[in-house]
Amino acid sequence: MPSISLRRAAAFCKAYELRLPILLAPMAGACPVSLSIAVANGGGMGACGCLLMQPEDITNWAQQMRSGSNGAFQLNVWIPDPDPTRDPDHEAHLREFLGQWGPEVLPEDAEAPLVDFEAQCDAMLAAGPHVISSIMGVYPAAFVERMKQHGVKWFATVTSVTEAMAAEAAGADVIVAQGMEAGGHRGAFSAEDASRSMVGLFPCSLRLSMP
Repeated sequence: MPSISLRRAAAFCKAYELRLPILLAPMAGACPVSLSIAVANGGGMGACGCLLMQPEDITNWAQQMRSGSNGAFQLNVWIPDPDPTRDPDHEAHLREFLGQWGPEVLPEDAEAPLVDFEAQCDAMLAAGPHVISSIMGVYPAAFVERMKQHGVKWFATVTSVTEAMAAEAAGADVIVAQGMEAGGHRGAFSAEDASRSMVGLFPCSLRLSMP
């Protein structure tokens, strides 16, 4: 009789139309379509980290993905932080300091526009992936509801049991446990929590799996 782990893996594959329980990490700036096509055609789930992409780029990525594979894929974006409180004097001091070590830093350099998060969400949903995943927080309730209506599953990355409970309450379908190792950085919901709650992957996964 297959072990519990094998039965869980088989159930996961069936639920997400996979032949193998292998998911490509949605790495921002490092998810070429060719890589996802190879993973999906091999039986796993392709992925794209959309953090740095304009909505039209997300659309084009999904179209290219489908032209090379009928396999499953996920799209991912970071949940943005609240707008910071600006301090012009402090910013001027930082520009002066940085200017000692390289090119002059101009005031307008701090005004670079960010990618429109809501437009990214719209583009991801319109692309029709099997999964939309998140990191650094939870999606707004209205967007979660739209995902549910379209049958798109939400994979929420968490770094603690507290975050896992928050993601579950917000409607996440799958909890992705990330430990303090995390390749040198962590996707904690709050930067302050990231420094206070240093939980390794194994104990984090164990606590999340306990009834």
